[in-house]
Amino acid sequence: MSGPDGGFANARVSNLRAAEMAEYLDARLNMANYDETTFARSLLLVSELHGMSHIARECGHSSEVMRRQLSGNRPLYLDSVLGAMRALGIRLRIEVI
Repeated sequence: MSGPDGGFANARVSNLRAAEMAEYLDARLNMANYDETTFARSLLLVSELHGMSHIARECGHSSEVMRRQLSGNRPLYLDSVLGAMRALGIRLRIEVI
């Protein structure tokens, strides 16, 4: 997630695109009234921009299955979230608030 400066400028990230995706998802997770459906759709958007076929292949699913899982219309499974994030070159991190 983002550091104290609110961005990833000081992070050792070789992939600028991955840093931008991480910052986008982090900002969404920190919004008020953010829920599972909204997160799924945010992850779907980032996955589509990156290339859904790549994400799906890395997760062992077809593109259509990944789209359904990330549509926000079905329960979001942690293995889908972690698989998609790994394929995007980003990871979920837990911090004390």
